[in-house]
Amino acid sequence: MKTLSEDRSFLAQPGGAEDWRLVVLFDAAREAGILDALPGAPVEVASHLGLEEHAVVVVLEALAVFGVVESNGTGRFSAGPQAPSPEESAILTHHARSLRRWSGSLPERLAGVVPAATPRNSPELWLDALAVNARRSAPASVDACLAILPGASSVLDLGGGHGEYSLEFARRGLAVTMQDRPGMMSVVRARGVLAAAGVELFTGDLFDALPGGTFDLIFCAGVTNGLSRERNVALYQAVQPSLAPGGRFVIQSFMRDQHQMAALFGVQMFLGGNGGDAHPETSYRAWLAEAGFGQVDMVDVEVGRRTLLFAATEASAARPG
Repeated sequence: MKTLSEDRSFLAQPGGAEDWRLVVLFDAAREAGILDALPGAPVEVASHLGLEEHAVVVVLEALAVFGVVESNGTGRFSAGPQAPSPEESAILTHHARSLRRWSGSLPERLAGVVPAATPRNSPELWLDALAVNARRSAPASVDACLAILPGASSVLDLGGGHGEYSLEFARRGLAVTMQDRPGMMSVVRARGVLAAAGVELFTGDLFDALPGGTFDLIFCAGVTNGLSRERNVALYQAVQPSLAPGGRFVIQSFMRDQHQMAALFGVQMFLGGNGGDAHPETSYRAWLAEAGFGQVDMVDVEVGRRTLLFAATEASAARPG
């Protein structure tokens, strides 16, 4: 089993992704409730969950090859030495969804067929998977923001989802507002972590309405890569009234011309059918200029795996940092 990180996801280096057999087996067992039913004998697990006993045996014995479960020699199974942690489980589950998406959608997308929009099976699992790597990258991203604008006191986290960036900004003493769509925010509100940290929550679509007031930083991670050129330009225009004088609009993403692994990320975005991609820096700069932004500064974090663009209006650029 590999160490916890993108090494277990579709963003692993070539040859380094988790074994697809483990990914599919683990996700099927998790979704069926088999892993939560352990320890137990297959006949007990199958009876409790309404599953076919032989199928449960087949899956458990295969998972034992990877050390996810182990048998005590009397036909009972329990968690094994390589049983994934909750964070690793989220990554593996997201990886399994990606495998299905790639294998099922790529042939149609190559033929120009746009997939129908489908709701996520579990917003909780999706947010948990994204949170794993965001939790690791958030300190460096916030460091970069405060290096560009050390006097910043307020931030709007657009499409903040899991809230890891909002939490890190809050730890640094900024007043934080996080926006996301109703499905995501219902999960966030139920968990209560962000509210307890003093983060103000705003539910709504990016293109419908933004919170009132202005912000020194408008931080946008993992959103723009899922949008077409037209939607990106529209978003950049929409956020300008919410940007305080001297403020910066911050885009964080994998950018195609900054790291080779962005090409794999681009496949995931492309399959969404909304014009998404690992857009290159050159496109972002052109779209920001089209939307009325002037100065754009670039900072790489994690050795180029993620890039931050800091965009200012003419008034912002004229004000010292």
